[in-house]
Amino acid sequence: MKCAAIDIGTNTVLLVVVDRDDENRVFRDVIDMSTIVRLGEGLANSGRLSGPAMLRTMEGLGRYVAIAASHDVRRLFCVGTAALREAANSGEFLASVRDAFGFDVEIISARDEARYTYLSVRDDNVVRASGMTIIDIGGGSTEVITGTDRDLAAYVSLPMGSVRLTDAFVSHDPPVREEMESVVSYIQEHLSPVSCPRGSVLVGTGGTVTNIAAMVAGIGAYDKAVVHGFVIGLGQVKELIATLARLTSDERRRVTGMEPGREDIIVQGAVILREIMEHGGFDRVRVSAAGVRYGVIYDRCGFTA
Repeated sequence: MKCAAIDIGTNTVLLVVVDRDDENRVFRDVIDMSTIVRLGEGLANSGRLSGPAMLRTMEGLGRYVAIAASHDVRRLFCVGTAALREAANSGEFLASVRDAFGFDVEIISARDEARYTYLSVRDDNVVRASGMTIIDIGGGSTEVITGTDRDLAAYVSLPMGSVRLTDAFVSHDPPVREEMESVVSYIQEHLSPVSCPRGSVLVGTGGTVTNIAAMVAGIGAYDKAVVHGFVIGLGQVKELIATLARLTSDERRRVTGMEPGREDIIVQGAVILREIMEHGGFDRVRVSAAGVRYGVIYDRCGFTA
């Protein structure tokens, strides 16, 4: 039986289609893809989803619905996160999806977002560890989750993401020193109460982290087999930030591994990663290419990966 999950984020819409093998009690990937739609573009300043952003997201959803149908998906789940939680006009977007595609988008709470992210790591034998600090750096929020390979212990959802920080603080290309100082100050202020257990393994997920992994690995085309489980050192993150922060968006597009459409927000997202690593005393981060959509599948379609 094939199942699918769509995750509508602030920056990207992601789709995973899996084939459930009941005999061997595993899921096998059929399709795993993402599309940058910038649903949350301008949201930090206006409090609303813009018409063009909603249209881009609807177009992406239309492609995903067609792909799911072509693979004879029997169960499809669609969840929305930070942008849809926060926007004053989310109801307008939800009604459009319902009218166009015949299903409801479930806007999940920050707690559920953290739980699904946790499950996507806990139930994956490539990235899980006995003690974990999991970070999900998104476009609108960043979740910091602690737990073991058995239980989720705690989580915090922080109002910082690559799109949110860009909209709030960065207007120059490349960003000027004062803008980056404002970004760092904002991140540090919100990280100050966050506690990371000593000795835990840091696992990072979300488009910022996977894109950093692709650039550090030097792969021209995204390859999940390379990125998933890849380990990035703190020194490599710092070196990448120093390089990218000097470049314009046009110049960043030509960097090997850069995901098209992420070039104007990647520096701000990478700074979030650097600050979390330094705050928690981590010298490396293990990369998960899974995330909320996989947690939804694991939770609702029966058993672990």
